[in-house]
Amino acid sequence: MNKITTTIKRQWLREIAAGRKRIEYREIKPYWTRKLKDAEAPFLLRLINGMQSRAPEVTVVVKRVRKNTRSGNFELHIGRVVETRYWDRTRGRPTKR
Repeated sequence: MNKITTTIKRQWLREIAAGRKRIEYREIKPYWTRKLKDAEAPFLLRLINGMQSRAPEVTVVVKRVRKNTRSGNFELHIGRVVETRYWDRTRGRPTKR
């Protein structure tokens, strides 16, 4: 299964880890067009909040990708959360270092 890694803001990482956010949006730009062209659904999407070695991250399965030209976004339909690292899912915040 393919894996794509990208960064994400903390509030959206919190929502995805809790299972409340089911669609992640990315702008239709050449970068994302290239990335998503090679990935066949389902694939893994690794979302990292920050660039530190212990930055909170969530890995999810993307079930479907939809190109919404009206809004100018790719819609990545999230399935289940496969893994969380450095993130406390019960408290909804990063783990202590």
